[in-house]
Amino acid sequence: MSKFHFSVQEYQLSGHYLQVEIEIVSPKKETQLSLPVWSPGSYMVRDYSRHIHKMEAFLSGKNGKRLEVESLGLDVWSIRSEGESFRVRYVVYGFDYSVRSNYFTPEFCLLHPPALFLYPKDLEPAEITLEISNTLPFRYCHSGLDGKGKKRTTSSWDEFLDAPILLSNRPASPFRAGECEHEIVLEGELHKSVRKNLIPDLQKITAEQIAAFGTSPNARYLFILILSEGAYGGLEHLNSSVNMYDPLKALSKDGYSKLLELLSHEYFHLWNVKRIRPIELGPFDYQKPKLTRELWIAEGITSFYDAYFLVKTKHLSPETYLMKVMEDLQSLERSEGETWMSLEDSSYTAWTKFYNRPNDPNANNTGISYYVKGGILALAMDLHILSETLGKRRLIDVMNELYRAYHLGKNRGFTKAEFFQSAKKSTGVDLKLEFGEYLDKPVPIPIETYLGKIGIHRLDTNPGIELGFTTRDERGNLYISKVDWKILDRSADLSQGDEWIALGGIRIHAGNRKDLLKRYKPGDKVELLISRRGNVLKRKLKLSKRFQVSQFKFVEHPSEEQNLLREIFFRASP
Repeated sequence: MSKFHFSVQEYQLSGHYLQVEIEIVSPKKETQLSLPVWSPGSYMVRDYSRHIHKMEAFLSGKNGKRLEVESLGLDVWSIRSEGESFRVRYVVYGFDYSVRSNYFTPEFCLLHPPALFLYPKDLEPAEITLEISNTLPFRYCHSGLDGKGKKRTTSSWDEFLDAPILLSNRPASPFRAGECEHEIVLEGELHKSVRKNLIPDLQKITAEQIAAFGTSPNARYLFILILSEGAYGGLEHLNSSVNMYDPLKALSKDGYSKLLELLSHEYFHLWNVKRIRPIELGPFDYQKPKLTRELWIAEGITSFYDAYFLVKTKHLSPETYLMKVMEDLQSLERSEGETWMSLEDSSYTAWTKFYNRPNDPNANNTGISYYVKGGILALAMDLHILSETLGKRRLIDVMNELYRAYHLGKNRGFTKAEFFQSAKKSTGVDLKLEFGEYLDKPVPIPIETYLGKIGIHRLDTNPGIELGFTTRDERGNLYISKVDWKILDRSADLSQGDEWIALGGIRIHAGNRKDLLKRYKPGDKVELLISRRGNVLKRKLKLSKRFQVSQFKFVEHPSEEQNLLREIFFRASP
């Protein structure tokens, strides 16, 4: 067993640089140090090593001999110390404003361990210590690692690499839920009217989730919330989460609910993913992708519960919750991806497809989100269990069984077969028989059928036109940004990047687009003038039909059973 001491030091904050030094006490003659290429919870190879610079090594002591650092790959280095303790020092550039990387500024520093700390894959630590230098201009070191102030400890590489650190001049605010002590630190400004409600509301949501499992797996938990214009995102960790949000959006009722939903989502991961997990998601090899077909469980079920717990705590009304379900459903209905990709394929290819969607204008036509469709599936499963057991069992009973049997009982993840076995054991319902085809086949989930069990039906009104493509505005000119092959008249030959010049012989631009389109109805054939690679072309397009308003509504005269199940499903906690 070896000892490791990490220190983070000032280098040049205005240039977004920090220096890391590691002291390693190990009897091995040669040590190989690696930097992770990905982060748990964010399933994409990130190539963090491109931000490592000026690496050097020395024997320990004031006059330590310089050692050679040999690169064995893009993210692996070897140092021969002949069994003596030694130090490694390097500079890290951090200016990726996201929850999954480093961000260093004079105002605050977000330290993301997989992108920051080298570690030896083949050495088990007896002790890992971390010290933040007092030369850095921050009063507080916020982290889920054990310890206080700027000194932290652990004895596990997984814990060390799964504990983000916020260096800040802002203190954390404490609150208690269940038997767990919580803290939230706000990096940025949040309007006082929002701030005064955030902790009481978050306390209710965390208490509701703890009650759902009967206990918290942690004695303490840290929310890091970084606030800035246009920000959105979250990443779960073993006993903390990093979240980003736009403080101006939190001023509206819908925007504030979305903030609570984000925090609820990351907190539910405290159980689902960090403890209840597909068997492939741990132990980790940080140098290789961990492929699993069950992210619909890890993220899809979490996406169902993030908003559903807001219903239980009365932060969302049943009507608003159903609007959110409709929004998710319509995002699937507009895409041809449901006929190309199954839920399991969406999970398995996340590393190359799902996380690359921003760079792929055709992603909506060939892929789906395991977050969105997984959430729809989880809702359908919950309603099916609710109906089959007349309200005596729910999907949360399945999650509790998985937690007891595999995390607490066997200290491992579960297989797909074990998920369905646990569902049958805990509820008596065969979920595989009912839902198996929605996992491995690219077919839509008939969610209306399951909502019908609690007396809810779909109502589509106000038919209008649908172009089959979306546009972006560049200085008033319109360019096709995305094509929806499920909707577009394919004979029109329109492509992403085409400039849309005219409609029906009239110049079109951002200012008159809506008014021009009001002249037409579904089924009309129109002429478009476009520019492609500098050539002006004419295109004929048949306009599709789309209902402008789609809603889930309560049946006015539900049956006795529908009424009972509806009341159970939407029942808020006292």
